[in-house]
Amino acid sequence: MPDSRWDSALPPVKPFHPFNGVGEPVQLHYGEIGGARDTPVPGEVSLRCSPVLSVDWSVTPEPDSYPHSSDTAVLQLQRPYGEVGVDAWVRGFDEGWINGMTLGDGEAPVTRIVAHWFNLPRFRGQHHLTDRSEGGDRYWDRGRWSHEVDGWKIVLDVRPDHDSVWKELLKTRLYAMTHTMEISRVSGEQFTATEAEPLLTALHLGMSFSLGRWTAPLLPVGLGSEGEVLWETWGALHCDPARQHSSGWWDLWDLDALGRFLDGLVPVITDPAQGESLTLQIKYAITAIRDQGFVEQRIMIGAAGLEHVMWQRLRLSGALSTAEYRNTHDWPAHEKLRRVLREINVPVSLDRNQLPAMAAFADEMQRRSGKDWDGPSVVTEVRNFLVHPKEDQKKLYRIPGLVTEVWLVTRHYLSLLILESLGYRGPHQNLSRKRGLAGEVEGTPWP
Repeated sequence: MPDSRWDSALPPVKPFHPFNGVGEPVQLHYGEIGGARDTPVPGEVSLRCSPVLSVDWSVTPEPDSYPHSSDTAVLQLQRPYGEVGVDAWVRGFDEGWINGMTLGDGEAPVTRIVAHWFNLPRFRGQHHLTDRSEGGDRYWDRGRWSHEVDGWKIVLDVRPDHDSVWKELLKTRLYAMTHTMEISRVSGEQFTATEAEPLLTALHLGMSFSLGRWTAPLLPVGLGSEGEVLWETWGALHCDPARQHSSGWWDLWDLDALGRFLDGLVPVITDPAQGESLTLQIKYAITAIRDQGFVEQRIMIGAAGLEHVMWQRLRLSGALSTAEYRNTHDWPAHEKLRRVLREINVPVSLDRNQLPAMAAFADEMQRRSGKDWDGPSVVTEVRNFLVHPKEDQKKLYRIPGLVTEVWLVTRHYLSLLILESLGYRGPHQNLSRKRGLAGEVEGTPWP
């Protein structure tokens, strides 16, 4: 019998598409499909979760039906809101894929959206959940996280068997639905898919940036006041396999930090004047942070993100003219990077305990040039050497660990510049550190 703390437990948000097992497809449509043959034939559309995420379709044609002769098709499907045409690609005799689209009336006012998060770790929310059914009551501790931002209410519920699903995800590197999310207006007013799209984008980018890998809210469904389906979106957004620990700036247990970050992120992403540049910077940052691919690639992507931030902070703000910014003699890249970092109080010196290879490289370059070398100097020099090698590139690797440390510092600089631009203040994981405890955080350096 549960104790009194469960008296205030809430019912969970029901997923529109039932929770799947690890790697199992999520069925989106089952029934007759027109457009794939000369007559409608039985078939289905599913979100494939192994080995990658994709929306696939297949049909079971009659023996004497004619195969589709084009690389593309418009599938005719009967959905709750009527018949729709779905643009699709053909792969082989009886199957293909769908790149993603909104079905139904995207301008129809809805009361709420239900979406499905994939490969999201569990973090403890503010509310307990209970599911009372004929098969018996289930309870799970602090299974709901909720937050209000920019007029929106976000409710995120973890699936009750998340622990076992997560263990399987870590073993298989496949995909599974781990959370359900409900979005509504704080005021209770209705809204459209067009109005909600920037919020969904902000959550996709924000949660991925916080974790340091892609995780995704998929298959959103717009529901009317009576629970009727008015529209839905099919597509496979960027999503990475599960990871045990976060590679991003955020400590999973600090819900207050996540909320304050979203408070700054959502209004900017939904602002057409600012959202495009921030979206690109966060995409650069996620790619640079996640530890996949060659480390040199991560440095290059991170350097592109830093260049984007420097252009915005120095040139677009009017701090430097175009001529000054492009004058690499008076304003070399390391000077521009050093300036934007110092403006937000980010230390540019090198910690010899944490970054011994970069410190050794700086000492060597200082002996050659007679000038002091710091973090921005080493980061930009290694980046330049990767892009414009002037000598044997093997010399770049003569100091073991140098390239890896430059990657760590590059992603650290970029993450802090993004966080500061959003007005975030609070704990963060220092992404330049190689040593330390999991979840160890420090305060942001800006006042």
